[in-house]
Amino acid sequence: MAESKAVKDYEEQRESGITAMLIGGIFWAFAFLVMFFQPAAARLGKLTMIEVAGTLAAIGLVIFLFGMRIRLKAN
Repeated sequence: MAESKAVKDYEEQRESGITAMLIGGIFWAFAFLVMFFQPAAARLGKLTMIEVAGTLAAIGLVIFLFGMRIRLKAN
């Protein structure tokens, strides 16, 4: 009985890790979208798009690495 609960706990941690990695990937996708539209913003005189993309990429990287750590810890 206890072994079954432990297996479920490991599976739940693994799924949580995969979910965090997916969320981190979504942040990266948004950062690439921001960089795609950055040339249009530069013509308008707004250079803060680079800062937004960098922030999104950094947050995505932290969340992705956190998820990977959770996932590997479950194995």
